[in-house]
Amino acid sequence: MDLSVVILSYNTKDLLEQALRTVAEAATAMSVEIFVVDNASRDGSADMVAIKFPQVRVIKNSANLGFAAGNNMALRLVSGRYVLLLNSDTIVRKDTLRCLMSFLEENSEAGAAGCKILNPDGSLQLSCRRGFPTPTAALSKLFGLSRIFPNSPRLARYNLTYLDPDEINEVDALSGSCMMVRKEAIDQAGLLDEDYFFFGEDLDWCFCIRQAGWKIFYVPNTEIIHFKGESSREEEMKVLYRFYESMSIFAKKHMQRRYRFFPMWLLHVGIVLYGLFSFATRVSRRLVLPLLDGALVLVGIKFGLTLRYHISMAPLIHSVERAADQLGLDAHPTRWLTPPAYTDLQWFLVYAVSTIIWLVAFQLLGLYDRRKFSALWAVLAVALGFAGIVTTVFFFKAYNFSRLAAGAAWAFNTVVVAGWRLMAASLADLGGQLGRQRILVVGHEAVAREFLELLALTEACKYEAIGVVGELPESRGRAVAGKPILGLVEDLGRLASQYNIGGLVFLPGATPSLQEMGQRWGRKHLRIYMVVGDIAKTEPSTGLPLIEILPKR
Repeated sequence: MDLSVVILSYNTKDLLEQALRTVAEAATAMSVEIFVVDNASRDGSADMVAIKFPQVRVIKNSANLGFAAGNNMALRLVSGRYVLLLNSDTIVRKDTLRCLMSFLEENSEAGAAGCKILNPDGSLQLSCRRGFPTPTAALSKLFGLSRIFPNSPRLARYNLTYLDPDEINEVDALSGSCMMVRKEAIDQAGLLDEDYFFFGEDLDWCFCIRQAGWKIFYVPNTEIIHFKGESSREEEMKVLYRFYESMSIFAKKHMQRRYRFFPMWLLHVGIVLYGLFSFATRVSRRLVLPLLDGALVLVGIKFGLTLRYHISMAPLIHSVERAADQLGLDAHPTRWLTPPAYTDLQWFLVYAVSTIIWLVAFQLLGLYDRRKFSALWAVLAVALGFAGIVTTVFFFKAYNFSRLAAGAAWAFNTVVVAGWRLMAASLADLGGQLGRQRILVVGHEAVAREFLELLALTEACKYEAIGVVGELPESRGRAVAGKPILGLVEDLGRLASQYNIGGLVFLPGATPSLQEMGQRWGRKHLRIYMVVGDIAKTEPSTGLPLIEILPKR
């Protein structure tokens, strides 16, 4: 057997199918066995492999054992002279397997080889070649020095950014998303360390392979595309914890004895502090909009109570009193000027519960997700929150502070909560007009190619095409007029967020599913362009080089 391919699967059914198809194409005229280890996926990945790829050996686990333990189950069974660890969210080029295997055959001192790994947009994933996290390298990365000095061999040692990405180099470590290892080296170095659950096991493995006397090489003569993080997208915080946990395990296992005179506690403190900082940064990004809206809502409630009890009602009430006295009526509306005799705790509950109800309404209507900057949905969300408050005080009459005050707060919040979103959207549109708006092109590959070629010929074009959205799983990773196919229609939400997209261009001939998706996205505050007419017959004009383009919200 020439080669054994081991793929770990966890809830990436479509991407796994795509990876297996590309591996099968790359394995032509080679003796290859393929293992898929499924870590208790919930999306039917294992069943899909059994049906569509009967030649693949499937190992089904009843629980998620992690990267190292899962791969080891197949590594114990492989019979190839070479073993390829491959992620399920990758696309292998037709020459990848042959290129890496040929390199190992021609370089007997090489125990492992890895190729160039690209993001879907064509940029290099720095993790495809790395240095070991020595104290200097680790602290430089943790404190950002490697980014400030990317060409320094000392400070940028971890990601090796000072090396030419297009040249073959001996490196300390490779990425486990695509690493071909000589079986002889595995027999000497041992299997993956199962103390690592996710992250770090590939780094550790490379360290052990080098300790066994083998060299490790980065070979950019071929490349793969890696949709990084697809299997862990739903568990972002847990993955973050696992990453810093793995760094700590590696430092304790390999660095402590090697750097006995270095205070290793300092490195562990740096890992903990950086992990806490990263965690706080991600949490703060999620909380910044709710905190802003919460502050505005509190001001709105205060405004409503002030307006109700202390400002505008007083002249009106005194006028009513005078008119009642002249008519001889017994009217005492001055009680309207007196706020309820609540304790400090009760007033705290009034403000807190009202604010929480409004924020829950904002969350339910998507103001912190797909409709972040939609003024229309903000108006609806404020109205929903007001309805929730009125309903709540109906059941808790002791806290019926004033429907008029709540109504005034409703009006205030409608203006400010929807208003800042309208302003943000306007500034974004202005930025798109002054700069280049980032767009995704959605449609058939042939039509997309015509469109992108015309777009490239347009002088002073205000649109920058980031990539193409395809319709078929096998289209992922292909290039259309120099632009990568970043994903499928169902990936639009993720792609728009990941690549900071300002608009989607739907091309002629789109299937009903694409048209339906266009209507859905028209309600999510991305600018939608429905292109009509024959692209081949269009002339460049202002904006996109099309006869007619219809923007829709």
